[in-house]
Amino acid sequence: MQKGHVLQFECLRCQAPVHFSIFTLDEDSGICCENCQKKYALSDETLKRQLCKFEALCRQIHISEEILGNTAVGIDVGEHHIQIPYKILLTRLTSNLTLKMGNDQIQINFRMEPLKDLPSNAL
Repeated sequence: MQKGHVLQFECLRCQAPVHFSIFTLDEDSGICCENCQKKYALSDETLKRQLCKFEALCRQIHISEEILGNTAVGIDVGEHHIQIPYKILLTRLTSNLTLKMGNDQIQINFRMEPLKDLPSNAL
């Protein structure tokens, strides 16, 4: 599982995890699977736009940490009502972002981690 700004998806060729950072996408010419060396170019404008929006969302979540610390999500299970603090949802549960890369869909797994995991130039 990723830590902080480092995300991962499964390689379309060998299914190994491919790691990348949303904060260094402009610096990288692409992403390479460390296992089979398959290269992933992020040249598709739609994919780049979506990843940029996701980066902005991550930054905003960290900026809004103070208010999100007082927010909870309610879940009803039968007659039980459970309040889960939003911070637990962001830091302990894994979320998935499905994006289209070429003709394939990739599922990026992520979890918002504490601010200390972000690169210093991210905020």
